[in-house]
Amino acid sequence: MGSEAEQASGKGDLATLYQTTRHQSGKSSTRIKPVKDDSGKSITKEVEQRKHWAEHFKRLLNRPPPTTRPTIPTTEAELPVNIDPPTKSEVLNAIKILKVGKAAGPDGIPAEALKMDPETTADLMTPLLEKVWKEGELPKKGDLSKCKNWCGIMLLSIPRKILSRIILQRIKQALVEKLRPEQAGFTRNKSCVDQIIIIEQSLEWQSPLYLNFIDFEKAFDSVDREAFGDYFATTGSHRHLYISSNSYTTMLHTK
Repeated sequence: MGSEAEQASGKGDLATLYQTTRHQSGKSSTRIKPVKDDSGKSITKEVEQRKHWAEHFKRLLNRPPPTTRPTIPTTEAELPVNIDPPTKSEVLNAIKILKVGKAAGPDGIPAEALKMDPETTADLMTPLLEKVWKEGELPKKGDLSKCKNWCGIMLLSIPRKILSRIILQRIKQALVEKLRPEQAGFTRNKSCVDQIIIIEQSLEWQSPLYLNFIDFEKAFDSVDREAFGDYFATTGSHRHLYISSNSYTTMLHTK
């Protein structure tokens, strides 16, 4: 057990190091946490807990679309985003930055398997991703009229994360010059320290300050996928990038 912790520390695998340390200290982090139903009553049986979780995500992920669609103006200037098929170097880079220790998707392929030999994985995946990019569809397997060929819970497969990483990197590189200098959160190499200092100084000098906090509940899970496509156009992103990414949102909607 000690050697396992040392190996994890040497690799920078903090998750394994944490779990090993917890196990050695006699503390368990695998206890099933209590679940309450909609009325606030505790659910003790594991079968009923699973059923309630399924009902919760069914409601969350299958909300009806808005009755009125917002009118989102498009932009004439397109971002200078590369829309050529993914290159091997992009695929290789996306593989290398995959996080390990994450749950595999429906295909059962973990990130660790792809990172064992990144070069070989890139050689195998590049032609597949080129096909996906050109056709705008993800390859499917099996008769979709059979329930067994569909997953009740969607876990993004690790290989698909590689394509999404490539799309994300291309968009981020083009958008970096369009970001407002005031934006700190969700911006690479920037933090909210300046904003915190402004608040602290305002309190110290008792100067007026107006703050507005907006947080949409479950925004990612309940977003209208069609409206997302409309917004894509407002950023100047090329339509081909939307077609490539829309294959994910379509599967999320249908499942």
